[in-house]
Amino acid sequence: MKAWERGLAAAAACAALVVAVLAGCASKPQPVPVTGAPDDLQMLAGEWGGDYQGEDSGRSGSIIFRLSAATDTAFGDVIMIPTTRGNPASPSVGLPMPPAPEVLSIAFVRAEGGGVSGQLKPYRDPTCDCQLSTTFEGKIRGDVISGTFSSVRVNGSGSPQTGSWRVTRKKT
Repeated sequence: MKAWERGLAAAAACAALVVAVLAGCASKPQPVPVTGAPDDLQMLAGEWGGDYQGEDSGRSGSIIFRLSAATDTAFGDVIMIPTTRGNPASPSVGLPMPPAPEVLSIAFVRAEGGGVSGQLKPYRDPTCDCQLSTTFEGKIRGDVISGTFSSVRVNGSGSPQTGSWRVTRKKT
């Protein structure tokens, strides 16, 4: 194994550790307003965990979400893992450090008719170095929610980036 390959493997292991630490830190996210009829909110009650995958961006990450029964406030975060930048074969550049994972905050969630929708707070996209706004929607099927998301530049330029997501209710 070449030196740059060992360095890249070490950087990947380091990034995985950062993700694990961030996931642990995600236990104290900001409160998220949740709206919906009591029956719809009850369908969302519990602790949820899963992931998402961007079709266009190649980014992925984890989703953590918790809603207590009979409340209208949830807690949750989305952890974005950017794709790696740089050319690892270029000795003049040195070993590239992968971009750090970023915690994205959920702005609001709406539950209605067996479905869920919402929006993330605007965040900086590491690829275009611009602000993105992301909306999501999904269907609740027992202990699984799956759906899609769409991200657009806040200034309105460019094409939407889309992807899918899925979370599972943790058994208590």
